[in-house]
Amino acid sequence: MNYPLVKTIRESVKYWWLSLVLGVFYILLALWVFSTPLASYLALSVIFSLFMLVSGLMEIIFAVSNRKHLDGWGWFLTAGILDFAFGFLLMSYPGLSMAILPLFVAFWLMFKGISAIATSLDLKSYGVKQWGWILLLGIVVVLFSFLIIARPVIGGLSIVYTTGVCLLFAGIFRIALSLKLKSLHDLISKRK
Repeated sequence: MNYPLVKTIRESVKYWWLSLVLGVFYILLALWVFSTPLASYLALSVIFSLFMLVSGLMEIIFAVSNRKHLDGWGWFLTAGILDFAFGFLLMSYPGLSMAILPLFVAFWLMFKGISAIATSLDLKSYGVKQWGWILLLGIVVVLFSFLIIARPVIGGLSIVYTTGVCLLFAGIFRIALSLKLKSLHDLISKRK
């Protein structure tokens, strides 16, 4: 039998691997930030801009690919558009972006954390187990973003390390999400 809900879930998780690729990308960027702290702040505005452009493009592709089958696709589309727009803005004004990079990072991470929280609640509504881990990671990312907003003058190294930690958590969230989506995809595929 082919139930409408089963078809909807199957279609909405067929691109689960995009989330995995994005998670690995976040973690690789976090490792680079940790390994080169002094050079990181100088290069962070350019690399972060490129990262946001790529991230935005991948989120937009994921959202558009699943728009007919995923109830929360608008969250992914909004995140993708914001990532792409912020990345473009940062690339257009590199001097300014270095001066205000902490606030860009903070608000970007805040949106990512809120997006993770919303996604975890979507997963809960689908009955996915252990959705709470994604909720927790989203909350941690939001808390780190508030730390950056509260103290934007902490200095280059602090923002570098805080950004690295947030990227690491965002990467873990994306990988955890992809694994949940893959297991859901596999379960649904077996019931075709």
